[in-house]
Amino acid sequence: MEKREKKGLIECTLNDLVFPVELRDNPRNTNREYSRVVTGILNGDEIDLNYCSPYYQLVPNADIFPKVEEIFRRNNIDFSVVYQQLNNAMFYANYVIEDPDFAYRIPNTNDVIKFRFEFQHSYNGLWKYMGIAGFYRLVCSNGLVIPVKEMKKYNLQLVGKHTNTILHSVEEFQTLLLSVANDLRTVKTEIVANYELLGGRMVTKVNDRITEVLKAGNIIAVENSKFNTVNDILNRINKEANDPALGYGGKVNDWLVYNGVNQYINDNNLNTATPEKRRTTDSKVFEYMLENA
Repeated sequence: MEKREKKGLIECTLNDLVFPVELRDNPRNTNREYSRVVTGILNGDEIDLNYCSPYYQLVPNADIFPKVEEIFRRNNIDFSVVYQQLNNAMFYANYVIEDPDFAYRIPNTNDVIKFRFEFQHSYNGLWKYMGIAGFYRLVCSNGLVIPVKEMKKYNLQLVGKHTNTILHSVEEFQTLLLSVANDLRTVKTEIVANYELLGGRMVTKVNDRITEVLKAGNIIAVENSKFNTVNDILNRINKEANDPALGYGGKVNDWLVYNGVNQYINDNNLNTATPEKRRTTDSKVFEYMLENA
């Protein structure tokens, strides 16, 4: 059963992703670029999802998402998952590792971070296949949090085009997962050291810091009678700083500033950008904040 969000992707079930799909010859006279058709069968009805060239090789969702889950189960790793789709042609899955050994708690707080794997795929060619790993907070609507340098160092990203290399990359995911699990202490220590760095920087002029970070991330700050971006992010930060359950005692640090911006980037009520675009913007913000106190 689908759950509609206000904008963008629609939350759904695994069954909503693995509907039958096939690649056919286009019966109409077209140029070579549109000579094949990706056709899905939804509720017994056929729907054309993409017109493509003979070079396009279809990889069904059934060969990706269920097999990723099989890898988790095969390695006895507990997980939860949220699926989303757009127009039955763009697909996204967010897998959270529920094993406590993968989790991390910001020192002297109750701010918990868990390890997450995101996968995206499309039938219309607008999204390239991608699998990416990183940490995310349990608070609010934060997106994936991972420094670019560490992501490259530990090969925490899998990317494929619409060829059979996608199927190979699904198996590569098992290697990635086991590598992280086997070297968990080192991976976690190096990555979360960046979180601790931000958490150790107190911020007194919060509005100025927000404005600076937005500019560095090329994020347009809206300011009109109906909405103010800086104030919106400031409210998010203050809410967390003063939340007794989180344990920050009303103090604002760079970690909370970063996460206020992160929440803004990933708020579906304010942003319709693709997950890939959001990750790119977020990474730019995070790397800037690490380098610029």
